[in-house]
Amino acid sequence: MVRCLRVPLEDGESVRNMLRQSGFLDLSHQIGRDEDHLLIPIVGASLDLGYEEVDRDLSAIPRKETDYRKLLDIPKELLESLPSSFDVIGDVAILKLDETLVPHAPQIADAMMATNSRLRSVALDRGVKGEMRVRDLELLRGDEDLSSVHTEYGVSMEIDPSLAYFNPRLSRERKRIADLVSEGEVIADMFAGVGPFPLVICKHSSPSHVFAIDLNPKAVEMMRRNIERNRLQDRISAIEGDAKESVRDLPDLDRVIMNLPHMSEEFLFYALFKLRPGGQIHLYKILERDDLASFQERVLSIASTSGRTVEIEGVQELKTYSPTMSVYCFDLRC
Repeated sequence: MVRCLRVPLEDGESVRNMLRQSGFLDLSHQIGRDEDHLLIPIVGASLDLGYEEVDRDLSAIPRKETDYRKLLDIPKELLESLPSSFDVIGDVAILKLDETLVPHAPQIADAMMATNSRLRSVALDRGVKGEMRVRDLELLRGDEDLSSVHTEYGVSMEIDPSLAYFNPRLSRERKRIADLVSEGEVIADMFAGVGPFPLVICKHSSPSHVFAIDLNPKAVEMMRRNIERNRLQDRISAIEGDAKESVRDLPDLDRVIMNLPHMSEEFLFYALFKLRPGGQIHLYKILERDDLASFQERVLSIASTSGRTVEIEGVQELKTYSPTMSVYCFDLRC
């Protein structure tokens, strides 16, 4: 039996909302009906609301399991190795697994789709490979077409993670950079991919123009569609080419974004060549945590070689990459 308030039909919606907001609504049982009254299940102390309290048999609300790990039948010694989180790009989940878990990958994908109804596909990430630094993805379950529409901070992006790299976990970082941009800035993103940094920047700040460069023609195709999708053709230019060459042809810059974390410092000289005095560079790098200080020295050395003086205004540790490594952003001021 379940304790309920017997409420006239015309009062039902307002009473239910009041109970939910005050924490007295029993969310584990369905609302019942008794002639021209609703039977609203309640919890907690007796309520003096002017409605009759009665005990009734009400149907329990089935609770859907939300933790995919609880649906798995795999050896207990492997359970601790299961990832607690995974990348979701639109309606496509991308999963990284230890080698010991790879034989169980199809079952893991089934469990993920069973606990997340918005997923259309699940793919196994076997690492970033090739000159274009694209994820090597193996479809585990769902639609073979991995293209999807991903939304962050009011920006809508078409993304196919099998053709262009995209990291959904950097959404807050993209918004952080957008919030730093002053009106009228001229900006370059040297490794723009499908355009998330330029798009979020133009959505939330007022630069004069953003030049978005990428070597991957598939990424540039998607970026151009994303620029049109968000109606930003007059503020973002998509450029296909090598950043070292393409940046030479740009006007002087107020800000440069360098998100190529395996080797971004190799392009720092070329960014500094176009940066105005007082301008900023946001350089992303994957590092062993013990190497943080030595890398900062390297950055200052590269700047000195280029004839520029650079101050490291801040270092952001963005996310864990491995047990001993993290992804960092170095905020540099010329």
